[in-house]
Amino acid sequence: MPTVHPAPSRSAPRLTQPEAMKTKTYVNGVEKLNGYDAWALFEASATGDVPRVKALLAKDRRLVNAQFWYQFPIHMAVFAGQAEIVKLLLDQDADPGQSVYTYNSWDKLLLGARERGHGQIESLLQRAMQKRFNYMPDFDVLKEAIIARDARKIGAVLRRQPNLARASDALGNNPLHWSVITRQLGLIERFVELGTPIDAERADGQTPVLLAVNGAMDYWYRDTRGRSHPSLRNTSVIVGSLLAQGANYTISVAAAVGDQERVEELLRKDAGLAKRLDSARASPLSYAAGKGHLHIVRLLLERGADPNTPEASAPNGAALFNACSGNYLHVAQLLLKHGANPNAGSDSNGCCLTIGEVCHGDKAKALQQLLRRYGAYTPAYGMSVPQMKQAIRDDHAVIRDDEFLGNLMRKRDAELLELYLDSDPTVLKRMELHSGIVYPGSPALVRMLLARGLDPNRPDWIGKTFLHACAEYGDRSVAAVFLEAGADLNARDIEFQGTPLAAAVRSCGDVEDPKQSERGRRMVEFLLKRGAATNLPGDAPWATPLAWARKCGRADIENILKKHGAT
Repeated sequence: MPTVHPAPSRSAPRLTQPEAMKTKTYVNGVEKLNGYDAWALFEASATGDVPRVKALLAKDRRLVNAQFWYQFPIHMAVFAGQAEIVKLLLDQDADPGQSVYTYNSWDKLLLGARERGHGQIESLLQRAMQKRFNYMPDFDVLKEAIIARDARKIGAVLRRQPNLARASDALGNNPLHWSVITRQLGLIERFVELGTPIDAERADGQTPVLLAVNGAMDYWYRDTRGRSHPSLRNTSVIVGSLLAQGANYTISVAAAVGDQERVEELLRKDAGLAKRLDSARASPLSYAAGKGHLHIVRLLLERGADPNTPEASAPNGAALFNACSGNYLHVAQLLLKHGANPNAGSDSNGCCLTIGEVCHGDKAKALQQLLRRYGAYTPAYGMSVPQMKQAIRDDHAVIRDDEFLGNLMRKRDAELLELYLDSDPTVLKRMELHSGIVYPGSPALVRMLLARGLDPNRPDWIGKTFLHACAEYGDRSVAAVFLEAGADLNARDIEFQGTPLAAAVRSCGDVEDPKQSERGRRMVEFLLKRGAATNLPGDAPWATPLAWARKCGRADIENILKKHGAT
């Protein structure tokens, strides 16, 4: 087959400031920041502008941990191989462990540096991880033994490497964290005796006892959630065990277990604790509300706690959401009387109005009625097409929610989209891809948007285009429409420095979804037929389609690419 030589990419990857950050009161983590300055730091970190980075951090050091879509300025610096910027950000306390749910935490950042061949950056990250939570790569052997619940193997590992008892994995979990996550009460005393730090904070700030208070739940390990799992069900036993072994009895723990005497004792020593977030960026109010402790909630509110203070994964506060999750009607009522936002939510977990129904079904109806009396409204993801149309006609506040447009697109209703476009001339301006959330997965909708002026090459905040998204989804019909409209077949994104073809190859590595893998293969063939380049000037060796085919173990894709000139 002859090699196709398409025209080079018309545009270099570029960062585009998200609409959400075009404000002087931007909140995505737990701090209110100047969104323009935060974005300027993202850009300067990506381009290697050292003087600009220093000037911005001198103006407001908190910008170092400005978060957008689970990423921070340090992610931009790592992607771009800016070692001097990475060191500067780490010296200013850059903390990727604050990434919501540790979704883009130290582990992924370290792997990204390694995959890109950024050896100096990899060393910088490893040293920072060792300093902050005693990270050791060898710890994974002990972690696997704990997960396997194999006492003999745990002992054998510790005899060979006794220092692992004080070490942690790439997310900062030490042996006690893993004992809690896997709910093995017997291991706690063993590791305390071996000197494992009982109050060590992992990457997201959670100590072993805070993990236990939170139900020993971990985003990345879910085996214990199964009903047939042999581990204990009531994690309050673990809380008690850790406290008995000397864990710090903080106000967060006291609020969670309903110990008013301890809460009052601590507040007498430091009244500011009522309003202060703990190491995991959570408030004592949210702990008390989530456990239904009305007396603690009342006490904290009297001492100045604000239910709307931003917390981890909850920019509008977590207290009311947690109360609704537990269907604690009286707690919710008290919080609402103190001004709690009835439409607050938690990242990827819905909002106050929906979480009660998810967790308690019809038993949450009284709670939902209460919330609606205080102004709660059905979120976009819970609305039908007729409801969305009515909301648009009424100019309801929900249509200005960040998620409204994406959920509208998923309806694939041309009449609905047309109504929305007619109602608001800024819709196209606000149409940001954000990892596919606003993805018009219908050729008819795409044509309508293009006719209204949508730029087929408009990138998301880190340079991913609609064609990249089509490639990831294996959506050839929509990709064809974008290509007909002039979409850049060889555009590169920032994060992976790859073209849509590379994105299609990556999707072929999804071994858990054979259908997606097959869609990926067909998309690879589709893009190659359309003239996608297998090699481009300036390609990073790790970022090429061929490199991804090898990494995914897809010899068939590798052969297809080689037939089209990949080297």
